[in-house]
Amino acid sequence: MSRINRGRITDGQDITASDLNDRFDDYSQAGALNAFNVRDAAIDLPQVKADWFARDSFEATLGEFSLDHTSVNTVTASSSTPPAAGHIVQDFGGTASVLNFGLSGVTIGTGDVLRVYWDLSVNPTYNGTPWTAVGALGQYVFNNTTAGTTTVATSGNVWVLYPQWDVTSSALTNFVDVPGQSDFTTNYTGSLYGNTLAQCEATTVIPAWVQFFADASDGKVNASKLYDSRIGWRGVSGAWHYSGLATTVYGMRWIIRGLLHPDQNANVNYLAYDTVAGGQGSPNPQLEYTSGKASAIIMRLG
Repeated sequence: MSRINRGRITDGQDITASDLNDRFDDYSQAGALNAFNVRDAAIDLPQVKADWFARDSFEATLGEFSLDHTSVNTVTASSSTPPAAGHIVQDFGGTASVLNFGLSGVTIGTGDVLRVYWDLSVNPTYNGTPWTAVGALGQYVFNNTTAGTTTVATSGNVWVLYPQWDVTSSALTNFVDVPGQSDFTTNYTGSLYGNTLAQCEATTVIPAWVQFFADASDGKVNASKLYDSRIGWRGVSGAWHYSGLATTVYGMRWIIRGLLHPDQNANVNYLAYDTVAGGQGSPNPQLEYTSGKASAIIMRLG
């Protein structure tokens, strides 16, 4: 930016109205700011007038904070067909965690975009080897080094976390899946239920377990060298954006479902309920969670 060069006032110098006016005039030049001496990076955008780039923002806590995990919420895997209802993310008292947009909601106009982000602290748990049950989706069967066969996990089983919104009223009693997302209850073949990948646009996948093996020889597995690694507590996150027909949104919440596994039918890829693996062990496989954050920002497209 252009510099103002004027000598300092010195000891004994007379202070006159004319001199002071000249000094202040240096800071009130017409047209002093222009494209030559000020560029975009010189402007602190958050200080520019409101309702220009980001119309509004919202934030909410998901679950409930527990730093040492002495308290947790627990979701048990579905072992039923069709799958049981999903679990609503909530605090330890059972109150649903909702990203609330207020009594009037917020309207996403045709020139706006709604950007939603979330994270959650989770811990998948299980007993035994649920993937070895007959009919489980998440298994490979290999020849072993002792002339038999050994069942090994694909390590593809997952839990899922995804948002719903209420576009009906501030009563927040009519949550539905957001556009591009379905609820994993479509019966697409036989006894299998799930979503096509095209209907998982807002899905966060959470690995359920990991198994690996050592000392394989000539395509055969050493059955005594199978290891499963406990994933433990970790943070997972997700994002979803909406831009389309004008819609007033009053709130959002999050759903957990599982266990699921990748599948393919008629050349279409799915995430399908693995209810066989979900019904193994005592207790059945579970997902523990504590807290996270959800945030939304409404922005103009241009």
